[in-house]
Amino acid sequence: MACSLKISSWKLLIVFLLASNSQHDDLYYADAKPQVPCFFIFGDSIADNGNNNNLNTTIKINYLPYGIDFPEGATGRFTNGRTPMDFLAEFMGFDHYIPPFATANGSDILEGVNYASGGAGIRNESGQFGTLHKYGARKVAVYGQDMPRCTLFLKSICAFNTASCMAYMTNAITLFNDGLKPMVAGLSHSLPDANFIYINYTGIMTSIFNSQGFNKNINFPCCQVTGTGNIFPLNCNRHGYVCRNRSQYAFFDAVHPTEAVYELQTRRTYRAESPTDSYPFDIEHLAKL
Repeated sequence: MACSLKISSWKLLIVFLLASNSQHDDLYYADAKPQVPCFFIFGDSIADNGNNNNLNTTIKINYLPYGIDFPEGATGRFTNGRTPMDFLAEFMGFDHYIPPFATANGSDILEGVNYASGGAGIRNESGQFGTLHKYGARKVAVYGQDMPRCTLFLKSICAFNTASCMAYMTNAITLFNDGLKPMVAGLSHSLPDANFIYINYTGIMTSIFNSQGFNKNINFPCCQVTGTGNIFPLNCNRHGYVCRNRSQYAFFDAVHPTEAVYELQTRRTYRAESPTDSYPFDIEHLAKL
């Protein structure tokens, strides 16, 4: 299979798996044999695990306190520990995390590559589901856009006209997600030898923030962030202060959730807890097809 695909997306995470007959009955890999032989990832900073480190861009965070709870330290992950894709690799039985495209080589690509890049945007060339199918993708999970109420940065830029600003962005994202879900269903219909599923990222994250005890620390990032001029602070200050009770915070910096939130979110994307978490079924079911 060709492994040179590259697709960018902004808050639109695309995961595709290659078919396998192996199955797992437990959330935590019971026999260390992956449910699928290959796992490829396309997305933005939610999934990026180091692709931006050597790029000429300000959107890279290969410094502490990022990675403070990750065994290898600051690897380029936009959080304090594991990302949703790291957890998903664990849940599907991989004994390693999917390597970033920037450093993957040789046999690394045989079990998948992570093409996600922080700051990537939705462009005309991004929506190439047909291309993915052409190169062998038969099991694809597409994540919807998250609502602005779930991001400290967007709350801040709306501060002077919060109601109308948030309503405008919420309506735009709702329109996007409402169109994405039937599009995903249409792909499964038009490509009958493949299965596409939609992940209700907004619904899952909203539920987590409302019910998992993060309300007290949902309006403040765990790390110290400082803006420059009129630029709102997004990322943690290099080697700056970081909270000790990170598992109790919703956000690590002004944009990205903590590892604790990502784990809860990935549990529900892998094995749905609500009928609205995914459509028509969850990633666990997709992997077993």
